[in-house]
Amino acid sequence: MINLLEILNQVDNYNKLETYKSLDIPDTNSRKYFPQYDNKNIYWIENDLAKNGLSSVIRMNENSEITNLTGKKYNVKSKVHEYGGIAYIVNCDRVFFVNSADQNIYLIKDDQISQITTFSNLRIGDLEIYNNFLYFVVEDHNLLSNGYPLNYIASLDIENPNEIKKVVYGSSFYSNPRISIDGGKLLWLQWDLPNMPWEASELFIADIDKKQNLGTHEKIDGGQETSIFQPEWNRDNSIFFIKEEGDKGKLFHYKEKKINLTLEIPVDLLRPLWILGLSSYKVIKDDLILTCGWNNGYMKYILIDILKNNYIEFDFDIITDELCITDEYILMAGSSEKYLNQIFYIEKNLLEINSKKLKKNIPKKINILPINNSYITHFLPTNNIYVSPPVILKIHSGPTAHSNKGFSPERNYWTKKGFGIIEIDYRGSTSYGIKFRRSLNGKWGIYDTEDVLDVIEYILEKNMYDHDKLILKGSSAGGFTLLNVLCETKRISCASCYYGVSDLENLLNETHKFESGYTRTLIGEDNILLDRKNLFKNRSPICKVNNIDTPIIFFQGLDDHVVPAKQTDQIYNKLQSNGINSEMHLFQNEGHGFKNEAIISECMKLEEKFYEKNLNIQRIH
Repeated sequence: MINLLEILNQVDNYNKLETYKSLDIPDTNSRKYFPQYDNKNIYWIENDLAKNGLSSVIRMNENSEITNLTGKKYNVKSKVHEYGGIAYIVNCDRVFFVNSADQNIYLIKDDQISQITTFSNLRIGDLEIYNNFLYFVVEDHNLLSNGYPLNYIASLDIENPNEIKKVVYGSSFYSNPRISIDGGKLLWLQWDLPNMPWEASELFIADIDKKQNLGTHEKIDGGQETSIFQPEWNRDNSIFFIKEEGDKGKLFHYKEKKINLTLEIPVDLLRPLWILGLSSYKVIKDDLILTCGWNNGYMKYILIDILKNNYIEFDFDIITDELCITDEYILMAGSSEKYLNQIFYIEKNLLEINSKKLKKNIPKKINILPINNSYITHFLPTNNIYVSPPVILKIHSGPTAHSNKGFSPERNYWTKKGFGIIEIDYRGSTSYGIKFRRSLNGKWGIYDTEDVLDVIEYILEKNMYDHDKLILKGSSAGGFTLLNVLCETKRISCASCYYGVSDLENLLNETHKFESGYTRTLIGEDNILLDRKNLFKNRSPICKVNNIDTPIIFFQGLDDHVVPAKQTDQIYNKLQSNGINSEMHLFQNEGHGFKNEAIISECMKLEEKFYEKNLNIQRIH
C-alpha cells in the first residue's frame, strides 16, 4: 500500500473542506502533468523549465520513493497538432513514452530504457495499451495531402514493432483511442477540417478481432456543431462521454445501445482539446463520478451519485484538466492559489465522509467582474514600490482559452514588482459557457477588440490607475487583439506583444494543419467569400499599422510553426520605418510558447526596462 500520508504536507485550505493535499516533492519550480497509476505505482510528467523545458517520467513507488525514469537523455513530448499533450502510458511495471527529438516510442522495463520503434517523420501521441498491443494517434509527415500531413490511429504489436498498422483513417484528425476493459472494442474521437474538436467531433466504436483488425465503425454520437469530449470505457463495457448540449458540456452514458444524460449539473464539463489527454471527470466507483467544470469563470467540483440521482458540490480551489484514480486517491494535476502545476490528491473515503459536512457559500479568493460583454479579474500590487503604480492589462491567447484562474508565476512577478494586473476574458473565452465561447465566431478582430477597449474605458472612468500608466500585454491571438486595440486608441502608454498575429491573410494561408480551419471559423467563411479584400484590410493590424503610435516590445521564437516569425518581423519593421519606439527580441530554439526558464526570465526583465523607459513612473525610494 502506498503510504502517501508520510510524505505529504497538507495545503492551507482557508476554511474549506480539509480533504485535499499536495505531493511534497522536491524542486517545486518544475511543473507536473498527467498523473497515471498502474495498480502499484504513481507516475507523472515533470517539466523542468530550468533545463529548457525538459519533460521526464517520474515514478513514486510503493515505498514512496521518487525516481526520474528518463533522466536528462530523453525529453518526453508529443508534437501531434504542434501542441502535443499526453505522451506516455503505464501498464504492469512497463512505461511506454514518446521521445521529443525523434517522436519514436520507447519502453522502460526494470528501469532500463529501450527504443521499440525506428520511424521517420511521424509524430505520435495519446497512447493506449492492451496486453502487448499499443494504440496511438499518428500525424504522418511522410504522407501529405494538400500540403498537410495525414492523421490516423495506428496499432503496434510490441513483440514485433517493425511496422505499425493503420486501423482508423480517412478523417482529418483523431484523439482518445481507448480499449474496452475486455479488449474487444476500440473507441475514438474524430473530426474534419475546418472544425476544431470543440466545434464538431464524433464518437465511434468498433470491434477488435484477434489479429487487431477492426470491424465495422459504429458512430455513437456527435456531428456538425456538436462536440464530444473525453469518452471513457466503464467496467461493464458501457461508455461515459461529455457532449455539448445547450450552453454546457454534459456527462452522458451509452449503455445497451441507449444514450442517457447522467444528471443535470451546474457546470460546463467541455474542455477545448488544444492538447491531447485532458479530462474533466473520473469514475470513482460504479455509483460515484467526480467531475470538475466551469461556471461563470469559477471551477467547481461536483460528485455525482448515479444510484441516488443527485449531486454534491465541493470547492477545492484547484484548477485542473487532468484527473487520475488510484485505489485510495483521486489525483489532480493543476494549480491552486499558491501552487503551479503540482500533483494534488483527495482521499476517496474522506471525500465521501466530508460530503455530508459541506459548507455552503464558500468565499472565493478571486473576484470576476463583468464589464459590458466581457469579464475582468483584478490583482493589486503586492509591494508598494511606485508612487503611482502602473497596471498591465493582460489579453490571453487562444482565443478559445481564458485567463489564468490559478497561480501564475508571471502575475506573481509583476505584482511583486509593484504593478497591478487586470486579466481580460473577452468574448470567445472559455469557462463562461458554450454560447459565450462561440460568440466570437465570425467576429474575431472586432468583438475582442471592442471588449478590450471597453475595459480600458472602464479603468479610466473609475480612475483605477493613472491614465498615463496603462500597459497592454498579449500573446498569440492575444497579440492580435493587442495590435488591433492599439490601432483604435491612444490611451495605452506602451505594450508587450509575444508572437502575435499581425497578418490574417498570411495566417490563413500558412498556419499548420490543426488550426488551418480555425482562422476561417473565427473570421467567418461567409465573410471571406463576400469581401475578402476589405475583411483582411479592416481586421489585420498590418493593414492599419500607420494608426499605431504606441511603443511596443516584441518577443518571437524562430521555431514557431503556429504564428511564423515573419508576422512579428513585418509589423516591427513597419513601426520602425514610421519612427515608433519599438524593440524586437528573437530567440533560437523557441516555438509557440516559450519553454526555457532563462529566456522567460530574460523577457520579463526586458519588459520591465521597456516599461520604465516609456512610462512616467516614479519609485518611492
